[in-house]
Amino acid sequence: MEPNEQNFDFAGKQLNRPYNQMNPDQAQERNGSTFDQVKSTVAEKLRSAAESLHQTASRSTKQNDLTGFGHQAADWLGRSADYVSEIEPARVRSDIESGVRKNPGRSLLIAGAVGLVLGGLLRRR
Repeated sequence: MEPNEQNFDFAGKQLNRPYNQMNPDQAQERNGSTFDQVKSTVAEKLRSAAESLHQTASRSTKQNDLTGFGHQAADWLGRSADYVSEIEPARVRSDIESGVRKNPGRSLLIAGAVGLVLGGLLRRR
């Protein structure tokens, strides 16, 4: 396909294009829907884990500190799921930017550690 050729279906609707060929509004719309899909999937998994942990802690025959910790962890996972499902991309970006501005050294260390971990994981494959 020629680089200048446009991709349209029979009704004249533009087909999906790579990000580098989209205007900023199209890229934002596409990113927003992807972000929403990831957000809902993560929230669903967190809720599922919280429910499973609550059930496991409830089935315990002994009511001790460990079952209490299990319920606390499940509550924490449930609150995390609520947070993930309510968060907006602009808020995430502003939170990250403010955190980096407040603690640039720590941010660099975290980014370096994440890079090392990802590099190690990708190298093994």
